[in-house]
Amino acid sequence: MTDTSIDTSTLQTILSNLVTEPNDVKIERIVDEQGVLLTVQVNSNDMGIVIGRSGVMANSIKTIMRALGKANKMNIRVDFLEPDGSSRKKISPQTSEKSAEPEIESTEEVIELN
Repeated sequence: MTDTSIDTSTLQTILSNLVTEPNDVKIERIVDEQGVLLTVQVNSNDMGIVIGRSGVMANSIKTIMRALGKANKMNIRVDFLEPDGSSRKKISPQTSEKSAEPEIESTEEVIELN
C-alpha cells in the first residue's frame, strides 16, 4: 500500500480526468522549508490541455491546490514540467514580436457611389 496524501491524490484525480493519457500523469511530492512542492509531468500531447489557453487551466489547478493547502494548514505549490521532446517554439530575445508576425499591407480604395 502506498502512502498518498490528500494533496497528491486530489491533484492526481483532477489531472487524470483532464488528460487523454491518465496513466502518464506523474506527480512528485517534495516537502521543504517553504511547504509542499508538487511537480507534475504529463504526456506531451496533454500538456496543452493541462496548461490551457494563456495558462488559465494551470492557474485554476494551482488555485484549487492552494485552497486545499489552506484548509489543511499546508503551503502547496504546483509546478508543471515541460515534457521531453516538446515542440514549444522559443523566441530569442533579439527577435521582436513585430518581426515574428507577417506584415499585412493595407490598401485604400476609393469607391464612388452615384
